[in-house]
Amino acid sequence: MHDLRHSMASNLVNSGRSILEVSKILGHSQLKTSQRYAHLSNETLLAAVDAAAEATGTNWSQPHA
Repeated sequence: MHDLRHSMASNLVNSGRSILEVSKILGHSQLKTSQRYAHLSNETLLAAVDAAAEATGTNWSQPHA
């Protein structure tokens, strides 16, 4: 059962739900606890980098000279 909670938390965060929402769903009183449950996928992390690059007009895929 415990593994299912970890999987659910990770799936929720990776699908775009906030850690606050996940915390409420899991019934945690502290966000820190929910953060231990929710593991971000590489795809989610790369999407965050792409969003930051787009917001700043930076092309991080090209090596700097």
